[in-house]
Amino acid sequence: MKTVTVRDVRNKFDDVLKNKEEVVILKRGVPVAVIKPFSKADLIKYYLEKAQEASKESGLTEEEGLSLLDDIKKELENENSH
Repeated sequence: MKTVTVRDVRNKFDDVLKNKEEVVILKRGVPVAVIKPFSKADLIKYYLEKAQEASKESGLTEEEGLSLLDDIKKELENENSH
């Protein structure tokens, strides 16, 4: 696993992200954080959380939200079958 210093992250953040790999951030030689690329599961979780927030703001009921989610799932399945 690649390591970078806090200074590297501050000065070369784009370069750190460019490789799309997991990186451990060191502060004075001690690991303090990890930067990792989003997996498909991470992306799904992110978009589901955003959808849940939007549905609450728009007054969508849970039943309506689940129905909409089912429709989207079917569309994605159809899209992937081509």
